[in-house]
Amino acid sequence: MAPLRSPVPLADIEPAAKPVDVAVGLPPACYTDDDFFRFEKAAVFDTEWLCVGRSSQIPEPGDYFTATLLGDEPVIVVRNRDGQINVMSSICQHRAMCITAPAERPKEHWFDPPPECRGSTRNFRCPYHWWTYDLDGRLVGAPEMHQRPDFVRSEISLPQLAVEEWQGFVFCSFAADPVPLGPRLATFDEMLANHCLHEMATTEPELLPMPFNWKVFAENFMDAYHSLRLHASLYDFSAADTGNETLLAGTFPPLAPGSIGIGGRGRTGFKDRGMNPTQSALFPPIATLSEDDRWNVVYLYVAPTLLLGAHPDSVTWMAVQPVSAGESLLTTGFLFPESTMKLRLFDQLLELHQRGRDLFLDQDMPVAVASQRGMSSRFAPQGPLSLQDFFRSQLAEWLLERYRAAQS
Repeated sequence: MAPLRSPVPLADIEPAAKPVDVAVGLPPACYTDDDFFRFEKAAVFDTEWLCVGRSSQIPEPGDYFTATLLGDEPVIVVRNRDGQINVMSSICQHRAMCITAPAERPKEHWFDPPPECRGSTRNFRCPYHWWTYDLDGRLVGAPEMHQRPDFVRSEISLPQLAVEEWQGFVFCSFAADPVPLGPRLATFDEMLANHCLHEMATTEPELLPMPFNWKVFAENFMDAYHSLRLHASLYDFSAADTGNETLLAGTFPPLAPGSIGIGGRGRTGFKDRGMNPTQSALFPPIATLSEDDRWNVVYLYVAPTLLLGAHPDSVTWMAVQPVSAGESLLTTGFLFPESTMKLRLFDQLLELHQRGRDLFLDQDMPVAVASQRGMSSRFAPQGPLSLQDFFRSQLAEWLLERYRAAQS
């Protein structure tokens, strides 16, 4: 395959990947330029692991859900008869129909894209011509195609993506032979060991289209610089987290060569801290946490899609997918131990928990929209970074490594 060529010179990106005390922001075109988006999509998202959801969403053989990756790749995530998870294209190999699309829709929805769906099935039948595929994507039925002499049904199947599961999250990759995910996340496994994420269940994921570049959201989620300021009316970071040098005033551990993760652990000002205006956890602490764990929060980024915030009572997960230069799609949910989800008042507490998160998003989302608009301005800068902007310089370093690989 011929090397790719970035429409934004890598020499202009390199100053963003320097140590944070001398780094600047990425060039604005990295957030707005359509040609650069296509380059980044090929250099990063076509080669790395993309989070599509939780294995607990499909507990039994035949259970499935759908997702759309990178704005234009619909896939099916399904547990086959042997209990293995497959991620495969939902594009019928006859006429390119999305096989999970509804066969009929009312007039007001004629021109809407196929909706995401979930359920349980023995096979997938395309509604257009009834080509039918099993849970491993093999074509098992094709009406009237026996009349074509060169048609060999066993040679046709839905394209399969590489699949790996980490801590209960399902990842897939478009790469033919991707570098394994798990070994590159060993440090994260240590940080999360007592949370037992693989045993946790997720709330029903929410889908949220966002009118800004995927990097705007990732940078905001992991950004320490704005927490003391934008969210000052909601959360007393400065009084309660004065010892939290990792997340508020320091840096995440340096990136290891080939790393796919950025993040760290920070100590809060008191035990069982909660991300809501009460500043206290709303649910019982996770039973497997140590006493020290209950004083800490962990913020992790499994690049390029999965963002995690681990707290004493729960874990917030957010998977961001690029759609275009100025659009992205967020899938988000909360992880809880099964014992917590069986609490009598779980639904009522979850409503408060979600609203606590949304109070932060009430501030974060409008700022992200305004930042995306600003990136299109002729006056948009590659501004100098604060020392608390350390995630931005580390993300730029991570991205630059992949941009260079694609160009070399």
